[in-house]
Amino acid sequence: MIPLGPLIVEEGLVSKGEIKTRKTVRAIIKNEHEEILMVYAKTFDDFTFPGGGVMPDESDHEALKRELKEELGATKIQILNACGTTKEMRYGVKGSDNVYMQTSTYYICEVLEFGKQDLQGRELLHGIEPKWVKIEDAIHHNASVIKDEKHQIKGLKTVLIRENMVLNKLKELALCENLKSS
Repeated sequence: MIPLGPLIVEEGLVSKGEIKTRKTVRAIIKNEHEEILMVYAKTFDDFTFPGGGVMPDESDHEALKRELKEELGATKIQILNACGTTKEMRYGVKGSDNVYMQTSTYYICEVLEFGKQDLQGRELLHGIEPKWVKIEDAIHHNASVIKDEKHQIKGLKTVLIRENMVLNKLKELALCENLKSS
C-alpha cells in the first residue's frame, strides 16, 4: 500500500513515555459531478474524510462501515480497495500528554444507500454533516482555517495537514478519475 505522504509530526510534540498506536480508516467517495463526500464540522469549520478509529475487536472493513453509518447515514456500502496510508505522530484529541503513532488507511468506497446519520459523542458535539465538495474547494477552505485557534489545540494540529495532504495526493495522482461514482 502506498504512503499518501510523509510522516506528519505534531508541532511542539514532546514524548515523555510510551508511544501508543492508533489505527483509523477513512473513506474516499466520489460522485458523478467529480465531487468528494467529506464530513463538514460546524464547530471547526473544516472538511475531513469520513471515518475514524478501529476498535480492537473490529476489522478495517467493519470499522469503516460503522463509521460511515454514524457520520454519513450510509446503510449499504461497497468497499472497493485500499488507496494508501498516512502516518501521524501526535497527541491524543482529549488533551492529555499521551503520544500516538496514528496510521490511517484510506479506502475507495461506494455508498449504495443512505439513511439517517447515527452521530456519537464528539460527532454530535462538533455538529458534523456530510457534504459533497470539489477537491480544490476542500483544499482551499481547509487551508484558510488551518492556522486558526481551533486547529492549534494540542491533538488537533495534524488533522487538516493530513487531510489536505491526501486531497492533494488524490489530485496529483488523478485517482479521482479512477474512482467509481456513488
